[in-house]
Amino acid sequence: MSASVKLAQQDDNDGALRLLDDAIAMAISENENQWVLTLSHHAAVISNFLGDSELVKHYYKKSLSFNPENPRALLGLANVSKERGEPELARGYAARCYKALMDGDYFLKDSLLERLLKHWPDVANQ
Repeated sequence: MSASVKLAQQDDNDGALRLLDDAIAMAISENENQWVLTLSHHAAVISNFLGDSELVKHYYKKSLSFNPENPRALLGLANVSKERGEPELARGYAARCYKALMDGDYFLKDSLLERLLKHWPDVANQ
């Protein structure tokens, strides 16, 4: 991951994403699901920085394929869907994120919940 950060800092974002894609493929082949999640989220952040919402969705969906109710990925998909003008899809991801946060014990739960409720306060009432 640090090598991808260096490439991104050198404005080689495509190289950073290629490196992350290779690392994700290796993590998948080695059944290292936690690394798939971490690397996918890192790639989504770089893609977001590039303004490529399709890639952001791709990487968050990759994360969900290994943990279908991961609140970080669900919040990321809610945000990118909202930005893309897909309010119903965004609301669905936001509702799933809220449920996942309420049902589980997640690192940075309070921070994620605060960010979620800032944009979708009504999901707490569903």
